[in-house]
Amino acid sequence: MFLDRVLVPLCVVLVVGGGIGLGLGLLGAFAWWLDLFAHFRVQYAGALLLALLLAGLCRRGSLAAVAGLLLIAELALLAPYAVPEDRPSVGPPLRLAHLNLLTSNRQHDAVLAWIASSDADLVLLQEVDPRWAAVLATAPGYRVIASVPRNDNFGLAALLREGAAPELLASERLIFADLPALALRLRHDGRELALLSMHTLPPVSRAYAETRDAQLVGAARWAAAELEAGRAPVLLGDLNATPFSAGVAPLRSAGLRDSLLAGGLLSAGSWPDLPGPLRIAIDHCWHDPRLVTVARRVGPALGSDHRPLEVLLAWSK
Repeated sequence: MFLDRVLVPLCVVLVVGGGIGLGLGLLGAFAWWLDLFAHFRVQYAGALLLALLLAGLCRRGSLAAVAGLLLIAELALLAPYAVPEDRPSVGPPLRLAHLNLLTSNRQHDAVLAWIASSDADLVLLQEVDPRWAAVLATAPGYRVIASVPRNDNFGLAALLREGAAPELLASERLIFADLPALALRLRHDGRELALLSMHTLPPVSRAYAETRDAQLVGAARWAAAELEAGRAPVLLGDLNATPFSAGVAPLRSAGLRDSLLAGGLLSAGSWPDLPGPLRIAIDHCWHDPRLVTVARRVGPALGSDHRPLEVLLAWSK
């Protein structure tokens, strides 16, 4: 009786919800609101797996078959991230850290402690307002090398660790779709790379989604120009898009690699600051294929609605 009244209806809800999300997410290139469904592929796979187990427990063969077929389709979309890449690298790694601070966040000491303990060569921060700019200037062991504080949610800052091996060659403020980005040129292990920090608009409306997409197109063009100039481009930021969103297609077209291909998709959720399975991966590092993601992890809660992203990159062997 319990199986028929509770578990079977729950199984049907999971199958229908997972199937609808799967299908609509595939159409994200055609409408901004459809693309929103593409962000939850990991969650759909979890829901369909649970539905398959419940259908088996309830001995509902047809329901189990539908859940199984949908799960296979979802896993096929996740397959590129299923097996971590094993690409050899040479030389010392470049340690990068990124965090969307959240303008209203007042846990300044926690953020400063994380920066100090990260041992990152370069820390890139977003949603930097004048208050946060003043706080970051006191980060122990680091100096601010570029700062664009703003009174909205799109201020930026970059911190370089004192004594870090990478050499800063230049910094520049860029504008993509009327919003700022920070571009840095570095020399690491004898070779030049270009680093871009940006924060896109959240796709909560058609206008915002179009602006986000325009920002990502601008970033892709920047990366292509850096490649042509012989520098290895690296993009870090809150892109307000998961790897499955149509919005990141220009980054792939520009030849950049998603650092998540090195593994860790199940633990890559960085927003919102909820229990792990409920978070999605919208904080990114995309890089030149001449670089290898040696390590990638999402950090602790620091009072923001985002978790920090820490990445180690090295030159490909």
